[in-house]
Amino acid sequence: MIRKMIRLALWGVTGKRREIIEELHRLGVLHLEQGSGPSAGESARLNTLRLLRGKTLGLLESLGWDEWTSLSEESINDTEKLLSSLPADELAPEIGKSLEEFGKRLSSLLDERTASEELLLRAKKARDILDRFSAFFRREDGGPQGKTTLWLISENTVQQALAALHGAFSSRGEAWDGRHHFVPGKDFMGVLGLRVSPELEGEASEILSRWKALPWSLPEFCSGVRVEDALAILGKKSETLSERLETISGDLRRASGEWGPRLAALFLFIDARTEQAAVEARLDPSADTFTLHGWIPEDALEATVSALKGRFGDDVLLQWRHPGEKEWSTVPTSLNNRPLCAPFELFLKLLRPPSYSGIDPTTAVALFFPFFSGCMIGDMGYGALILLLSLKLKKAVRPMLRDIGSILLSVSLWSIVWGAAWGEFFGDAGHRLFHLEPLWVERSVSVLPVVVFTVALGAAHVFFGLLLGIYQGVRNSHRHLWMEKAGNLAVLLALVAGLVVLKAEMPRGVFTVPFSLLVIGLALLIAGGGIGGIIETLGSIGNIISYVRIAAIGLSSAILALVASKFLDVFGLSVFGIFLALMIHLLNFVLAIGGSALHSARLHYVEFFGKFYSGNGKEYTPFQRRSGSSWKKHS
Repeated sequence: MIRKMIRLALWGVTGKRREIIEELHRLGVLHLEQGSGPSAGESARLNTLRLLRGKTLGLLESLGWDEWTSLSEESINDTEKLLSSLPADELAPEIGKSLEEFGKRLSSLLDERTASEELLLRAKKARDILDRFSAFFRREDGGPQGKTTLWLISENTVQQALAALHGAFSSRGEAWDGRHHFVPGKDFMGVLGLRVSPELEGEASEILSRWKALPWSLPEFCSGVRVEDALAILGKKSETLSERLETISGDLRRASGEWGPRLAALFLFIDARTEQAAVEARLDPSADTFTLHGWIPEDALEATVSALKGRFGDDVLLQWRHPGEKEWSTVPTSLNNRPLCAPFELFLKLLRPPSYSGIDPTTAVALFFPFFSGCMIGDMGYGALILLLSLKLKKAVRPMLRDIGSILLSVSLWSIVWGAAWGEFFGDAGHRLFHLEPLWVERSVSVLPVVVFTVALGAAHVFFGLLLGIYQGVRNSHRHLWMEKAGNLAVLLALVAGLVVLKAEMPRGVFTVPFSLLVIGLALLIAGGGIGGIIETLGSIGNIISYVRIAAIGLSSAILALVASKFLDVFGLSVFGIFLALMIHLLNFVLAIGGSALHSARLHYVEFFGKFYSGNGKEYTPFQRRSGSSWKKHS
C-alpha cells in the first residue's frame, strides 16, 4: 500500500543547524525539498569532504575490496562514534592525514607489484624467445668465433637482409658461412639470430639497420650476459619474481581483509557527513534561523517530532499538514506492504513508482504472479526443487536475492498445489511409481478444459484490473478515466453474457441483458475515451485471449517431462537412459522457471497494469545514511 505523507516544515536556530541536520539524517525519514546554491563559506568544507570521500573510495578500489553487503551495522556505528568524538575542525585534517599515510604504504606495495609484474612478463617473453634458439646456440658452441646477436625483423624482409649480408661480405672477400636462425612471431615480425666474426659485426649491424631491423636486447638485469648464457638467469629471475608477487598478493589480501571493512565504514561516515554538508551549504549562514521542509510518512511523524523536540526543545519549530489535491503530483511515493507481499515490490522497481494518488499493485502481484507461475509449472517434483532453491536464496546476504527467494517460495507452493491438481510428479513418474492420479484433470490429455479455464482466469484478472481503474478514476475525480474503464468492463461483460446465453440456449428475451450492457458500455466508452476507448476494448479482448499462454506453457512443460520418461522406456534403467532423462528434466526445470516467470510477469505488466497503473510518481528518497549495499547510488 502507498503510505500517507505529511508536509513537514522545520525552523531552527542557526547555532544548532549542524546538529539538527545530523539528527534528521540519523532519523532518516524526511524527504527533503529545498533549493540549491551553496554559499562560499560552506563550499570549502563540502569540497574537502567530497575529496576525502573520493580518496577513501579510491583506496578501497586499490585494495580490491568489494564486500559491501558483509559490512555490519556494528562496524559502521563504532566508526561513527569514534570519529564523532573528534572536534569538527580537526575531523577532516585527521582523516586526510591518516588516508595519506595509508595511501603511501599501499601505493608503494602496488607500485612494486606493477613493476614486478612487468619485469616478470619481460623475463618470460625473453625466456620464451631464447628457448626457441636453444638448438641454434648449441650448434654454435663449437663453431667459429664471434658474437651471437638477435634482431627484430619483418618476415617479408628477412631473406633480402640475409642476401644483402652475403653479397656485402662476398664482395669484400670475407668468409661467412651464413649461420643464422629465424623464429617467426606475431604481426609478421620475427627474431633473427645471427653469428658473425668480430670483424663483420659492425657492417652486419649497418646492413640489418637498412632493412628496418632492430636489435633485440635482454632485460636490464641480464646486462653483460651473453644471450647464449641468459636462459638460466632468466629462469631464476622468473622464479624469484613469482615468489615476490605471491608475497605481495598475500600482503594485499591481508590488508584488504583487515583494512577493507574499516575503510568502507569510514567511507560511509564521510559520505554521511558530505550529504549533511551539502544540505547545510544550501542554507543562508548569515540568517539567525534556517528553514527545512519536505515530506514524511504519516506513521513516522510522531516519532520524528518527539525526537527533535526532545533533543532541541524550543530551538526548533515544527509545523505539518496533509498534502492538498494540487500537490499530489509532487508528493513522493513510499510503499509499505506486509512481509508476505513486500518482496513483490521488486516488480515495481522496473517501472517508475506509482503516483501518490494511484494504486499500489504489490498485493495483487503477490496473489496472482505465483498463482499463474505455479499453474504453468504444475509439477510437484519441480515445485519441491524450487522450494529448496528458495530456502537457499532466503539465506543470502543481498536483500534482492532474499526477495527473489521469497517469491520463489510462493511459486513453489503453488507449483505443488497445481501439480496435485494435474497429477504430475516429474511428469508421469508419480503415476508410474506411486499410482498418482490428478485431483482435477490431466492437462496433457484434457487440453480444451485447461484452455477454457485459463481464458476465464484471464477474464477475471483483466476485469479486476478494470475495477481498480474505475476505483482510481472515481477516487481522483477523473471522470473520463472511470467512464472509459467502466465502459470497457461493460462491453466485455456483455460479450461474456452473450456467450453464456448462446451456450445455454436460453430464451431470446434473455438477450436483452447482454445487449443492454453492450449499449451502456459503448456509451460510456465514447463519453470517456472516444474512439480510443473502443480501440482499448478491442485490445482488452486480445489481452484476455493472451492468457492462453498459461495453458500453452504448462502443456509444453508437461509434454517435455513425459518425454524424459520415454527415454527410460526406450533405453531402460541404463546409465545412458537415466542420463538422458535427467538432462531432459534439468532442461525442463530451467525452462519451467524462466518461462513461467517471464510470461507471468508479462501478463501483469501488459494485460493487468495497463488497466489502472499510473507510473508517474516520484521516488521517496529520505535524507538518511546509505547502507553498505546501496552506497553506489550516490551521484
